[in-house]
Amino acid sequence: MLSSSGGRLLSASALALTLGLSGCATSPTTGAGSAPITVNFDARINGQPAHCGESYTNVGTSKATLMLQDFRVYVSNVRLIASDGSEVPLALTSDNQWQNDKVALLDFENATGNCNGNAPMNSAIRGTAPAGNYNGVVFEIGVPFDLNHKDPTLAAAPLNYSGLTWPWRIGYKFTTIDFDTANKPPAATQPAMQGMAGMAASGFSIHLGSTDCGEGSPTTPPTSPCKNANRPTYRIDGFDLTRQKVVLDLGDLLAATDITVNAPNSASGCMAFTNDDDCIAIMDRLGLTFRGKLSAGQHFAKAS
Repeated sequence: MLSSSGGRLLSASALALTLGLSGCATSPTTGAGSAPITVNFDARINGQPAHCGESYTNVGTSKATLMLQDFRVYVSNVRLIASDGSEVPLALTSDNQWQNDKVALLDFENATGNCNGNAPMNSAIRGTAPAGNYNGVVFEIGVPFDLNHKDPTLAAAPLNYSGLTWPWRIGYKFTTIDFDTANKPPAATQPAMQGMAGMAASGFSIHLGSTDCGEGSPTTPPTSPCKNANRPTYRIDGFDLTRQKVVLDLGDLLAATDITVNAPNSASGCMAFTNDDDCIAIMDRLGLTFRGKLSAGQHFAKAS
């Protein structure tokens, strides 16, 4: 099943997506020891570098203007692709700031302009793998289940940011993407919109995380995985680790969404809950099944 962005669904259950890019490499050398590996990422909005303090036009179906407030993403289960198509796990290098041995935090904001995060930034994942050449990368957006539902006040980096969490039962925000919108609908239209298309929105968020995590206290972890794991997996073939970056493009993700309105009786933007109509197009373009409907193909991650 091919998407317009060149993505291929590997399986309905894994929701792993392939981008059809060219490239070649040899399989890793057996017994040759480990080598350091860096996977570089880049945040963009309609192809332009995403920076705090700048405005970006023509976003979404209403061609709105947005100003970034936050853009942080948790990544896990990183694998490298050998020439035979096999996937070799990347052993993440713990650094007590951006990654532990299972999950890494990408931070594309620096707390300037409208941004409200932290000054330090990180756009790379570092680890080790058997020495050899690789021609692709696979990764998940999300925090693994065994780390996702613990007390964040006791967690070590990079899981120690309270602003990137929901209550323990739900877990972490896999994506913390927030922005202001400059051109919301005129005030005169707002009463009608509140009963029809939605409420005028001056801001919008994309907080992806697991949902339907069972009944119980908000500070009690679930005993089994949440019904909606919401961890999209992306596979990028033909990827040159030495010269290319994995691009996460917010403009592509929002292309089928009107960011100037908010669905009635719902939180601002998309919080991944199935009763929120603002999530329909976004979850589809993330490559996730939503309300039982399989994604037509992801439009968020690509190589550049």
